[in-house]
Amino acid sequence: MPKSLYDAAESPYASAGYYLARPLQHGPHASAKRIPERIISASSCLCEFFPGPWAIRWSSDDRDRRERSAAVFGIPAAKIDGVVEWATASFQKIIGWPNTFYTLDAALAARAEFLAKDLDVNVFGLGLHHDDTDRFLREAAPDERKSGYSPTGETGIYQCLKTQSRIAPGGKQIGFELLAMMFGLLTCSWLCNGLEAVCAEQLQVQTNEYGLIAEYADARRCAEYVSRDEVGAEPGLWLPWLITRYSA
Repeated sequence: MPKSLYDAAESPYASAGYYLARPLQHGPHASAKRIPERIISASSCLCEFFPGPWAIRWSSDDRDRRERSAAVFGIPAAKIDGVVEWATASFQKIIGWPNTFYTLDAALAARAEFLAKDLDVNVFGLGLHHDDTDRFLREAAPDERKSGYSPTGETGIYQCLKTQSRIAPGGKQIGFELLAMMFGLLTCSWLCNGLEAVCAEQLQVQTNEYGLIAEYADARRCAEYVSRDEVGAEPGLWLPWLITRYSA
């Protein structure tokens, strides 16, 4: 496991926000011998996040979709309106699009207020190495507004990284996940199509008990490898993201 960064005078990682996610059982593409049965991931392909776009009043989700999404987090239909009121009022204040909490305290408060204590929910923060942050910010920046088109807003993860804030202390760093980014949003994980097995075979980089990469140097090497066209990974900017897990 990587050494704790919290004792360092200057951490090389910037905070990319905090998240509440339901863990997911790994799919058929993931290697059972390399990936735990329950996955911690920052990819919405693999985990459900609270709050999602469904919780914003002006989203395109109809009532049925809101009820199905809320049910994943044990929220009954009778309480959805209250969640929507909270999420809409909190947007761009404590949460950014689509599911990023700006602070750990805000994530923990939402978890305590809206989700059952015995619900299996991961509270984690994302971090990005300073060597990768500038590139992310360049490629994730919203396009300039064009006449006749609606403006493109900043994503929550972009807003967090732009401040260059340190990761909140008190958590356990569990490793690095390779994630693709498009239009300022994290999309696919390397676990979505079995790239952890490819990296193990081609680069001799093994996953840890969480299905993540223990060391940044190895994770950076893997990100560069899966970015090659011949590997056939999902499109996007592939970077290694540090996951720090917190107790609720």
